[in-house]
Amino acid sequence: MVRLVVACGGGIFTTTMVSDQVKDIMKKAGIQCTVTPAKLTEIAGIADADLIIVTGKFGTKTNNVANTPIIIGMSLVTGVGSEKFAEELVQKVKEIEEAK
Repeated sequence: MVRLVVACGGGIFTTTMVSDQVKDIMKKAGIQCTVTPAKLTEIAGIADADLIIVTGKFGTKTNNVANTPIIIGMSLVTGVGSEKFAEELVQKVKEIEEAK
């Protein structure tokens, strides 16, 4: 099972909205996962995730304590490019599963 974290500025509304969309994307792809909400300020200390999806200004080159990969999921908020993001997310998660 892949462990995903969705992080935004406040960790409440946008995070919940995007988390629900991520769960739907994973379900359609037949991938089991957990999705945990977080605030952008918590990313540095996240040690138990396989992938972090951010919806705010946060560099994907930034590292946290576990060197967890970070991707930008803003398209799930705006709707622009959301299908392409969904494809990229599924591909990334499959790569993570294969590496486990």
